[in-house]
Amino acid sequence: MSIKKVQTKLVKLGFGNLLGKSGIDGINGKDTTKSVRMFQLEYNKKFGKNILVDGIAGKQVNKSLDIWLRNLGTKGSRNFNINEFRCKGTGKLIKMDNKLIYKLEELRYYFNKPVIINSGYRTPQHNRNVGGAKNSQHLYGRAADVVVKGVNPSKVYNYAVKHFDGVGKYNTFTHVDTRGYKARF
Repeated sequence: MSIKKVQTKLVKLGFGNLLGKSGIDGINGKDTTKSVRMFQLEYNKKFGKNILVDGIAGKQVNKSLDIWLRNLGTKGSRNFNINEFRCKGTGKLIKMDNKLIYKLEELRYYFNKPVIINSGYRTPQHNRNVGGAKNSQHLYGRAADVVVKGVNPSKVYNYAVKHFDGVGKYNTFTHVDTRGYKARF
């Protein structure tokens, strides 16, 4: 696997900020090594594994990157604890969409600022209580209402319309989702 693909996967898992100013450049330099090493440490903690922590993007790292990407919806990422997506009304949680979480990591990487999850999964009752749409993507674990710390929601919206399926613009937050088709509101 190319270093550029490894770097792209690292960004999707939340390790992009460690790639330095060069970002996804395809160069296996000190920043990539640092990012891989941090990934290895975090992977071992999150999955109860003991992969070698050497900063080398070899076969084991590639396999481990893919495992974590397939499990984002139940494990979360480096910057998004899966519990942040719990229903605010009931505390319940379902498997979140993997794509939603890695798209949120890409959003965080782009702005290089923390992203706060105001609302993730919603039970049908809680969705009714907050006036959510009848078929809200929150009900299926495919949506989040977010605030990027220190960034105007209009700027977040302008980024999101290019990267998410569903995007809603509000005064104090931005709705993003991975519904599978384009929707703007």
